[in-house]
Amino acid sequence: MEKLLCSRFDDPDRLEQLKALGIEVVHLERLHMENDKAFIEQVRDHDYVISGPGRWNATVFGALKGSLKMAVKFGVGVDNFDIPAATRAGIAVSNAPGSNSEAVAEHTVALMLAILRRIEQASVQVRKGVWQIRCDTMVEKTVGLYGFGQIARKVAQFISGFPVTLLAHDVVAPEAGQFPQVQQVSLDELLTRSDIISLHVPLNDDTRGQVNADFLTRMKKGAYLVNTARGGLVNEPDLVVALQSGQLAGAGLDTFSSEPLPSSSPLLQLENVILTPHCASNTAQAYRKILACCLDNVIAFKTGQGDAHILNPEYKENV
Repeated sequence: MEKLLCSRFDDPDRLEQLKALGIEVVHLERLHMENDKAFIEQVRDHDYVISGPGRWNATVFGALKGSLKMAVKFGVGVDNFDIPAATRAGIAVSNAPGSNSEAVAEHTVALMLAILRRIEQASVQVRKGVWQIRCDTMVEKTVGLYGFGQIARKVAQFISGFPVTLLAHDVVAPEAGQFPQVQQVSLDELLTRSDIISLHVPLNDDTRGQVNADFLTRMKKGAYLVNTARGGLVNEPDLVVALQSGQLAGAGLDTFSSEPLPSSSPLLQLENVILTPHCASNTAQAYRKILACCLDNVIAFKTGQGDAHILNPEYKENV
């Protein structure tokens, strides 16, 4: 009987499907992330693993060659998976595209409104007995979406009820007329025109650290930055300088280059930053959608029917 290692879940129908396919579900209470050896020993002897975090590097995939059939990312971003190494080991990697897009988009809009209206600062002031605070507004702002995938498109949909101008830049532009409320522009135009820039690009060799001093200086003075994508997109020391100097008026950050955010991070000392703990997709509804997609991936992989969302189909050459 094959084994699936994943967090505890309540989905009787899919559990029955897995049992009918000869797959035993092994519930995971805590991932051993302290070193490769501990992680390998925990996931070894399982045919399928569903996890969000994980030490999915070349050493791990190499050690699991011949035992692990499929590693499923609980979520969308797979920057913590060495996919070429998985391919060499003959291990399929899949994710759950689109399953958290509404939750992340909602959190993105919440951060925009929170930094503009200074919600956190106002709450602190009320507790101090101060009954007045000045803030900004979304009305008549230009919002720039850097990256225009599923999450960014949901953001555009959610804020289109505000009287705003929507811009977007992506290396792959949508078909003409598909999103008439959004102007597709160059990256330079996005930076110079936007009052708020929201990051929605994947983290890869081209985008890592791209939001640096040059990027931030090219932004409109007094603009805002929102990041619900990946912390590695942003050079945090450069961002701190931009926030301290007034080049940026504020930032809303859900992801960081190092997580949890170290207590020594200067971001913690800035009053014009709202910080959340990489929780944009952490809603009960999104969790159920992501889990359902991950389980369906395993079922589709086992049966050969449906879309298993395999990111490295060439893995088959090395099985």
